[in-house]
Formats: sequence, structure tokens, C-alpha cells
Amino acid sequence: MMCSTAGVVLASCATSTVTVKPHVTGLPAVSISVPLSSVACTTDNSCVALGTSNLDVNPTSVGEYRSLSGRWSAITVPTADTSTFIQSSSCWNTGCLFVGSQSSADLVWRYYAPTQSFSIEHGPPGATGINAVSCYAALSCAIIDSVKSGPRFSTTDDGGLTWTAPVSLGVLATESVSSMSCSSPLTCLASFATASNGIDVFVTTDGGATWTARSDVPTVTWAALTSLDCVERSCVGLAKLSFGWRIERTDNLGKSWKKVAPVRGPIVTLACTTLDRCLVGGTENFQTSTPYLATVTSRVVTPVTLKYVPSPIADVACGSKICAAIGVTTVMALRP
Repeated sequence: MMCSTAGVVLASCATSTVTVKPHVTGLPAVSISVPLSSVACTTDNSCVALGTSNLDVNPTSVGEYRSLSGRWSAITVPTADTSTFIQSSSCWNTGCLFVGSQSSADLVWRYYAPTQSFSIEHGPPGATGINAVSCYAALSCAIIDSVKSGPRFSTTDDGGLTWTAPVSLGVLATESVSSMSCSSPLTCLASFATASNGIDVFVTTDGGATWTARSDVPTVTWAALTSLDCVERSCVGLAKLSFGWRIERTDNLGKSWKKVAPVRGPIVTLACTTLDRCLVGGTENFQTSTPYLATVTSRVVTPVTLKYVPSPIADVACGSKICAAIGVTTVMALRP
């Protein structure tokens, strides 16, 4: 009886198990004139990558989607202007919201996976941009946007067509949101970068009506907390310490945190299929621009062998089974 290694992580034969080092071959992006910057995957594993240009020449925006068969194809995306910036994205089973800023106002682009199409929506009035989005059910998402008085919280249950009245988080206007994850319409955890180069963590358990600071988070040693992903009261995220990045986990909605695993170099992004199966991406180290991608499974970090990936990993995203990663001119996918 012969064995095959069809997956990227494990293969088995009879009673033995062979560990296979993950490997990924990058594919050229459909457009090299506009760099890719953001990727998202629905929970049904349809992934889409976007990029915008700050140059006043066409094309100003590009996009491509990955079909369930694994093929990447061009997709028509909304036109961007020179100030367009995609800040965050989040998905449900059939779609995603991409949010950010455009011409000193908010940006909300909705992706509909069954037809591989985009529509332009709008956030609550009065904001200068949307900094974070988290979707917790079909068409249901929460955002944190910016006004002069400080961050605001709002939700939608129709994919961005309408929003609830924004609620102030009570956070200083000098603090900027780094990441947010909502596990239900009531429960969200958000991290903020402070003016003193530390972090603040806030939670809500009543749909944003009130927010509570998690004062015991080690803000002295953490310079950032990003890429939050929560399921019920458990969350993982990337914490930046003086010696580098580390994946941290909480099982009590941010009251306390424990180390999952350190990750190499100036890691920029993390995404997970489950809280125990994740993908991290960035660069090898602080001195070079060599791309770095690794799977994290049950606390074990395994670097991915990359082929035809010429630039750092700019973003990663995961559905329920498939993850996607992008460089500025490259797309790729794997099972973590």
C-alpha cells in the first residue's frame, strides 16, 4: 500500500503519520500596476483581494477572487480616488465588508460572493473614516469609526445598507483603534493604541451601549494588540512586545492573557480558521524584505516554504477551512 501527501500539513499511511512542511507557490496578481493591500475570505471559503492606488492614473483599484476550485480571476471593483485607504475587512458566509476612508469620509464596499460583485455602501454620517469592522452573522457587522470627539461604535444587520445610531466608546480622541472582534451582537473586544505607545483594551457585553476597560492588560510591555479574532469569550491576537511579536490568547474576554507562541520578525497580520489553527504573515526579519508565512497549529509555529513570492506578505485572511495571503503583486492560498 502506498501513501500520498495531498495536503499541505499532514499525510498518513496505515498507522504512521508523516509531517509535511507546508509549501505554497505564489501566483502573479492580475494587475502589477496597483499593489494589493487587503484580502478577505467568507466563512464558506470564497476569498477576494483588493488594492488601491494613490496615483491619479487608471486603474485606481484592482481586485481578484478565488473560486472554490482554487482559480484566481479578475473582478470589477469600485473606483478609488487618490485618498482611498482600505483599513479593515470582515466576512460572513456569502459576503464581506471592506471599510476605510475616502476623501475625508467613510468607505464601505460590500462584496457578494455568489456573483463575485461589489456594491458601494455608506457608514453612519459624520465620520472621517472607519477604522475597524467585525462581522458576527450573515449581513451583521459592527464598526468603529472616527469623529473629532473620539471613536464611535455602530452596527448593521443588512450588510451596510443601514446602521444603528453611533455610540461613543468613551475613549480619548488621541487613541486609535487597532483591532476589534465581535463574537455576537452583544459581545465585542477592541484594542486601542495610546499616545504613550501602550494599548488599552475595552469590551462590551450589551451591544456597545457601555464599554469596560480591561485595566490589567500588560500595557507597559505591549506596544500593540492587533488581528483580534474572538469566539464567544475566547480571543487570539498579535501582541507587539519590545523583543518582537507574540500570539496571545484570552479565555475570559480580555481579563487575562496567556502566551500561545512567539512569531518571527516584524509580523504584520494574523488570521484563523479556528482559534487553534491560524496563519501569520509578514517579513523574515527587520533587516530584509524577505516574505514570511507560517501556520500556527495548537501552539506550534511551522514556517511555510514559499516559491515565487517576491515581496513581504501584506495581509492574510481565513475562511472556515481555506486561508489566503497576498503580497503586493502575488496571491496564494493554503489550508493551515
